[in-house]
Amino acid sequence: MPHNQYSNDALGVVDKSNKLWTRTFVTFMGIGFCIFTGFNMLLPTLSLYLDAQGSTKEQIGLIFSSFALASITSRMLAARLSRRFGATNILRLGLSICFIGSFMFIIVPHPIFYALGRMMHGAGVGLTSTLTASMATQVIPPQRMAEGLGYLGLGATSALAFGPLLGLKISTVFGYNILFTSVAFCYVAGMLISLLLPRMVLASDKSTPIKGIKAYIEPKAIPSSVLILLYGATCCAVTAYLAIYCQEVGLPSAANFFAISTIGTVSARLFTGRFYDRYGHLRIIPLAVILLAMSTLSIRLLPYPTILYITAVFHGLAQGTLFPSVQALTFSSVPDDRRTVTSALFFNSFDIGIGIGTTIMGFAAGWLETFKVVYFIGVGFLVIFMVYYLYYYLIRINRRKRKKPDSVPVSV
Repeated sequence: MPHNQYSNDALGVVDKSNKLWTRTFVTFMGIGFCIFTGFNMLLPTLSLYLDAQGSTKEQIGLIFSSFALASITSRMLAARLSRRFGATNILRLGLSICFIGSFMFIIVPHPIFYALGRMMHGAGVGLTSTLTASMATQVIPPQRMAEGLGYLGLGATSALAFGPLLGLKISTVFGYNILFTSVAFCYVAGMLISLLLPRMVLASDKSTPIKGIKAYIEPKAIPSSVLILLYGATCCAVTAYLAIYCQEVGLPSAANFFAISTIGTVSARLFTGRFYDRYGHLRIIPLAVILLAMSTLSIRLLPYPTILYITAVFHGLAQGTLFPSVQALTFSSVPDDRRTVTSALFFNSFDIGIGIGTTIMGFAAGWLETFKVVYFIGVGFLVIFMVYYLYYYLIRINRRKRKKPDSVPVSV
């Protein structure tokens, strides 16, 4: 059996063929869409809500950062909780925590409760995103891993475009209380969809427990996790601060940007996974980084509605290409029984990046009294991304060539 081929009898849908589209796989897509729709509905709207409630720019940055702290902690515990209580049960627990946390923003209008709600949301999203990814990789054929992760992420990336649009529309028309209630019911929908899942036992749940730092961190996944950290720090320039930036410079609603970017994100998810599986990451990741940097910088340098909307398509295309490519790069570098820990490290790194990015950008915006600066900072993170990526992976490939001169280097 191939190294990454699953053979989990507890799935109830064991398939040793090249089949990708199973009921379980589609169920994971639906759960992912619910998780990230609720998550992304708050990204552009929460900063506006906190600003309207009198929070300072620094407080907004710290409240956003509290999400990262909670998600990091919950993801580090995901593998152990899954081993003890079952992956499906912990997935549903995470959805329940998100449901409760969504109401914390309206219980008491105080920064402490805002931070508490954000931390609960982070803990729930941390558990659900980690387990959804690691469980799904067990039903994706290994030779179609990048393609499968690309399709799996259609739910998440569609939510990245659809969620902010929906959140802004609901908050504008119905108010913030209805917004937070709607976010809560996204997680109820995810809970209902999860009832379609068969009982699953992860490969990591059946392996011998590992003690020490390796129980929480997979060394082979560290290089690509650094990349996703830098990507996360860049993304928050748009997702967390675009709405308030548009308000600052007099641009039309950011909802239009997120709606149009759907075209790019969905298109990228449909074809870039196959390209990755066939040609490898070196032919796709650098182009995606360049496109993302150009589109991010265009928002700041060319603040005109028409150009903003054109930029939205390319920005969505870049994001829809880069995230699943780095994710496939991460999962393909580790064995099956380390995927839950790897998933935790991957998404933790993404959240740390968001936490770092929102904090730095929030304080920079407060210091310079403008949110225009966040886009320059975002591009700066991408420059670091490209330098690290080319340095690490080009050297790694060259070393493989020297060790195996008669073999063809594999794409990782």
